[in-house]
This record gives sequence, structure tokens and C-alpha cells, in this order.
Amino acid sequence: MDNILSLPVSEMVNLSFECTCGRSHSVDIRSIIVDQDITKEAVSLALKYKTGRIFVIADNNTYSVKGRRIWEALKKEGLPVGGHIFESLHPLVPDERAVGRLVTEIGRDVSLIVAVGSGTVNDLARIISFKLGIPYLIAATAPSMDGYASTVSPLIIDGFKKTYEAVYPVSILCDLKAMRNAPWEMICAGFGDILGKYTALADWKLSKDVNNEYYCETGVSLVKNAMDKCMGNIDGIAERDESSIRYMIEALILSGIAMGLVGSSRPASGAEHHLAHYWEMNALARGEEHPLHGNSVGVGTVIVSYLYEMVKDKADFEIDSPDPEEIRGLLKRIGACDNPFELGIKKEVFTESIIHAMEIRPRYTVFHLAKRLGILEDAALRLTQKFYGAD
Repeated sequence: MDNILSLPVSEMVNLSFECTCGRSHSVDIRSIIVDQDITKEAVSLALKYKTGRIFVIADNNTYSVKGRRIWEALKKEGLPVGGHIFESLHPLVPDERAVGRLVTEIGRDVSLIVAVGSGTVNDLARIISFKLGIPYLIAATAPSMDGYASTVSPLIIDGFKKTYEAVYPVSILCDLKAMRNAPWEMICAGFGDILGKYTALADWKLSKDVNNEYYCETGVSLVKNAMDKCMGNIDGIAERDESSIRYMIEALILSGIAMGLVGSSRPASGAEHHLAHYWEMNALARGEEHPLHGNSVGVGTVIVSYLYEMVKDKADFEIDSPDPEEIRGLLKRIGACDNPFELGIKKEVFTESIIHAMEIRPRYTVFHLAKRLGILEDAALRLTQKFYGAD
């Protein structure tokens, strides 16, 4: 079904087709709506589940941005509403404690979960939806990551970042006003998450060439379309231009759909994400706050691009990869951090991450190739010197 590549994002719903990659693909999302205010749409969709209670999940920030308004609108319509609002002075962590809290609070009479927020809230709602068999919709409040349309939930379990099988939301409602006015750090994070596709796709192609790993051109093309939407509107994004932010939102959704089609995060996550996960887990182990995931991914993309330049000199086959200086230029152009030092990654943690990030997930990336070529530790030292200087 090649025409999927020309469909508007709003029409990439309820799809099922045989792909040229040899597999059957489907998108089990019933609606994707990007609008100025999605409160009415949330209520309209919830009315289809009025046989039971509506369970709202948010944190104290997203509740004040959009959750309270949706909650009150649901009650005004006469729908039975409950839920859990995570109250914390620190960023919400998608760990076993948060999952357990939701399992404790949710009732057996719940017919629909309404998640109001972005990455963490969405990941928690998705895993609860999957485990309990309760459909959920996401009312998105920030263009900070590409997981709205994916079918996996990255969670922190026993201090380690693990990706769990989950489920599509029945609907994705993107509140354009809230997303356009989201904290700038979150907009930069969304941009960084899309930027990471440059090295994620390079890693996937590398594994296809080296290991004959399954590879789907449709999934690749969808991700490239997402990248084009975002990079082609970079100046407008930097100015919070409404149409440019809409393109960015659509790019993030496209990336998630690609993951859902393929059945894994492979089209959108590679070595750059492994670095981001390593830095995040290290900070959590130290009891420290960490940068937003997408901002770490953006910097990780810079690092992995430099590593690709190093392996190209040693490999005996052709490798396609992005220019690291161009990647840094794109981050600077939008005003995002482009190096690990400014991101707040400690020097020793950075060196260790180059050597050990590949251990986070059994997925072949340029880290594995560098290790096979015998240059990984030397590359770690060279990259550390580049960004932190010599001792």
C-alpha cells in the first residue's frame, strides 16, 4: 500500500495492508485530531464509553494545562469520572511505583482511560491499557516525543530502561494551543527526537547489511517523511509558528505510526537512544534529575554521527550516515543543546556510555560495529577529548 505515504496524518487510521516487505501491517488507531482545543473531541469520544467510568491520568502540570478542563467537561456531560493526578515537585518517572499506583487506583468499572500529558503520562496509560484490556486515548499537551502513536512503553524497572509491548491508543488528540505554548525545552526535545531518526535509520540499514535483519522500506519512508516535515519547518518551529508546530506534531505522530507498523521501535530508535537511556538511568541511580529524553537523543545523534565517521575509516563496506556537523547545526539553529557537556553529562559518565550503552538493549548498532573493528574504547577517549578537552 504505497499510497500510505501520501495520506494526511489524520487519515492514517484503521489501516490494514500487505506491504512490499512481505508482512501485513495495520494501524489500529480510530482517530487522529490536531486542533486548537480538543476538549469537545475528548468528551465526544468518551461518550462512546459511557457504560463505565472514565479514568483520567495526568500529572500536576498537565492537569493544570488541560486535564482540569477535560475532567470538568466530562462531568458536565454527566459521565462518571475518576482518575489519578500525580503530584510531585520532580518530573514523573514511568517506573514500577507509578504503574503500581495506577493499578491500585483504577477500578474494574472503568471503560476508558483518558491520558492528559506527553511522554511519561502516555507511557503509563499505554501499559495500563494493555495489561488491563481497557482502551485509552491520549490528549497530548506537548510536542516533546514521538511515542503518541507507537505500540511500546519504555519504562524504568529496577533502575533500568526497558521497552514493553503495549497497545495503540484508540485516539490521539493533539491540543495545538497547548503544544504551541509548551515549555521551550519540550519543543526542543521533540525536535531532538525527530533528529535522532538520522542515526536510527543508519543503524537499521547497517544491521540489515551486516545481519540481514528485517527491513521495511515503507517504515523507512514514513520516518523520512516525518524528518522532512520537521526539518523543512525548522525556522517556523523556532518562532512557535502555528503551522510549523503542526508539522512537527504530525512528524512525531508519523514516527510513532512507523514503529507501530513495524512492530518495534527500530525505525525510530538506535544508538542515539541507547546513549540517552544510559544517561537517564545513571542520573536516576544517583538520585539526580536528567535532561528531557528528546534533548538527550538530539545530543546522542551528534555523538553517534561522529562515531560513524570513525568506523567508516575502518570498515570494508560502504556505510551511509549523517554529517555530524550538519546535525549540530540543526540543533543550534533551533536553539537546542548540541553537546554532552552543556547537556550536563559528567565526563566520566560520557566515556562509560560510549563503551557500555550498547548493553542496554540487544539491538545491533554502530556501537557493535565499532567494537568488532576494535576501535570502540579509542573512540570513547577521542570523543571525550573532543567535548570535554584533554585531562
